[in-house]
Amino acid sequence: MKVRVGFIGCGGIARVHADRLAKFEDVELAAFSDAVPERARAFAETYGGRAYGDYREMIEREKLDAVFICIPPYAHTDQEILCAEHGVHFFVEKPVALTLERAVEVLRAVERAGIITMVGYTRRFLDSLREARRMLLERGGNAILYEAWWIGGVAGGPEHWWRRRELSGGQLVEQSTHLVDLGRWLVGSEVEEVAAYFETRSLRDLPNFNIEAASAVIMRFKSGAVGSVTSTCAAQPAGMDVNFRLIARNLELIGAGNDVIVVSGSERSVLKATVDPFVAEDRHFIDCVKAGAPTEVPYREGVKTLEVTIAAVRSAEEGRVVRLPLATY
Repeated sequence: MKVRVGFIGCGGIARVHADRLAKFEDVELAAFSDAVPERARAFAETYGGRAYGDYREMIEREKLDAVFICIPPYAHTDQEILCAEHGVHFFVEKPVALTLERAVEVLRAVERAGIITMVGYTRRFLDSLREARRMLLERGGNAILYEAWWIGGVAGGPEHWWRRRELSGGQLVEQSTHLVDLGRWLVGSEVEEVAAYFETRSLRDLPNFNIEAASAVIMRFKSGAVGSVTSTCAAQPAGMDVNFRLIARNLELIGAGNDVIVVSGSERSVLKATVDPFVAEDRHFIDCVKAGAPTEVPYREGVKTLEVTIAAVRSAEEGRVVRLPLATY
């Protein structure tokens, strides 16, 4: 069986997925849609299939098994619900929405429809992290502290959507969401309380910029563990770093790029990453579609991670600790 795949959005991250899916013998890249028709045509010329300027027409006309939704946060309107209504499984890039209300609406639609969904939290598919998590669960003892940091720069040029809160949600919601999700996954517990502070003045001289320049988020997990995620887009290029550290009763995990250092007592070992995590996550999604089985990262997981980042934004704006859940779903 070949899984017929369509794409909604033909930008950079779509090409990352398409390049890998094109090498899967059990996948047919059947159709591509983009608001800029030339992009869809370029993908169709590269990978085969038909090009569309309207994703609604693509879903109506093509008999697709699955769709990859690779669009900016602000562009999410009815794409996921349309897939649910047509019984088309979908993979969606993070964050799943700009508001929790919208995400919950989509969640209810996809769970009613019973379709298979997956959110692109790629770090969950690094073999080094998967082995580290296995060790943590088997002999690490309770997680005590999770800390992570995204020390980076401003994405794109003056007209890029990433710089506008109303389009991207800000660095925490759009980018550091990966670190929030990693914390939920490694700690193995949901977040119950969030306190956050944003620095919003330093980069306001940049054209078209209205997101936070830096943020500090403190999380308390239901298990009792505490966590922090600090982020900035004001770092110098030579000082950029994205990493994490987790301390449990019997183990310590230290991120080292895609590798993980495991500390146990006075001993240190390194778990080397040997897989392309995009290949691994795409393979997992396609296998689940073929088997009719749920993925490891269904849409509900994306909603839960979004909820933590939305709570952090609310905490920073209102100057208070925010308790979760923010909604019933």
